[in-house]
Amino acid sequence: MQTLRSTVYIPLAEQSHQAGQLLEVYAETQRFGEAESDARAIDRDWNIVAANLRAASLYSDGLHVVNAIRKFSLKPSRWNIYQHFKHYAWLDNQRLQVGNNHFENCEGSSAQLGLAIALLLNASDSPIRYALATGCLSTDKHADYDIAIASVSSVPEKLDLLIEKRHSNALPNIPLYCFTPKHYTMHGELYPVAELAQVKQLAALNIEVKPIAWLSEAAKLLKADRTRTLKQDKWLGVISGAIISLLLTIVLYFAWWHNPIHLQILPGKYNAEPFLVCSNHDNSAVSYHDLARDGSMPILPLFRTENAGHNVSIAWKLKPGKTFLSSRYYVAFIHLGEQTGYKVISKQPNSAEDLTVAANQVLEWSWSMQEQSVKQQDNMLLIVLQRAPIAADELNQALAHRFPASKTLNVLQARDFLLPQFPGSYAFSYKSIASDAPCIKP
Repeated sequence: MQTLRSTVYIPLAEQSHQAGQLLEVYAETQRFGEAESDARAIDRDWNIVAANLRAASLYSDGLHVVNAIRKFSLKPSRWNIYQHFKHYAWLDNQRLQVGNNHFENCEGSSAQLGLAIALLLNASDSPIRYALATGCLSTDKHADYDIAIASVSSVPEKLDLLIEKRHSNALPNIPLYCFTPKHYTMHGELYPVAELAQVKQLAALNIEVKPIAWLSEAAKLLKADRTRTLKQDKWLGVISGAIISLLLTIVLYFAWWHNPIHLQILPGKYNAEPFLVCSNHDNSAVSYHDLARDGSMPILPLFRTENAGHNVSIAWKLKPGKTFLSSRYYVAFIHLGEQTGYKVISKQPNSAEDLTVAANQVLEWSWSMQEQSVKQQDNMLLIVLQRAPIAADELNQALAHRFPASKTLNVLQARDFLLPQFPGSYAFSYKSIASDAPCIKP
């Protein structure tokens, strides 16, 4: 897509054989399909920004402008990422052009200011599309990040030409700025441009003459003191945005995944911990009890024989809180025993459905202990919650690899192996003992 052209008109002096004419110059951004002219310029060691000015004998002036303007403080916006790395991209991808094809031999350095302004207008987001200028860029007087404007001759004649062109409708019928040096030379003397009668005459014709000492003054008036966004900025912005979005997604995912789940254990009868459930074989009578204790260690009585008349279960009530982006959790119950090893339950009884619980909802669960009618052993009960389904098979394989079945299970080591994998887990230690005593009656 072609960029919007910004044109600068440069009045030519009477001393030139192109007297009474306006030189039209502009800059445009390099487009696809123009590589041939650039290749020719590079092959001949020409500056590619100014190479197209050779046809009008303005190459040396264009080269002077390009070399001088590299120090100019045209800043990219903070979002133009490419230009923060490629500082002169706003200049290097431009091509200076002459709009009047009949100009073949333009002499004099007074076109330099116009060429510089053409580059600034095209490089920026300035809304101004037309300007007038005469002046040259000084290399003798300079300031950091700015360029001085040197005086030129024949300014009164050039302003007369602009008055003539305005009356003949040869200029765009809009308000225009005309940039000149502060002074012009005549017979070796300097005279202020602002005191010329033509300045007021042009003002009446909606052309405001602006004598300037520095190029930055023109850039500020033209609103051309910041670079526009280049296609490289856009592509790099898209790529950077995608990378940032990906990183942000990863950070949010890890924050979501590793945000601990607050788990509240509710009391069964008195204590907020797993409790004892006793029932007869047909479940017609059920009683709930806190576990007995041997000092600080909870004790779970297990019957040696099934004809004792009661079933024994360990049960609990749990209530998870709502966490970042999570309102439902997957649950697994893991039992660790010195003699009985490990067992993982993550599915509903007699079903392939995952065990889940909603945030701020109570889940009640009981685990029959009849199958553990063994000698006295230490046990560990883990209640783990996760935001994704819990792969019980993989967990069993990891446990089997870490704790071979042929050995007595080290309950504490198994606990320490599991807890880091499930933030917010609940671990409960207790001792099971064989008992002939019936369940305590309510």
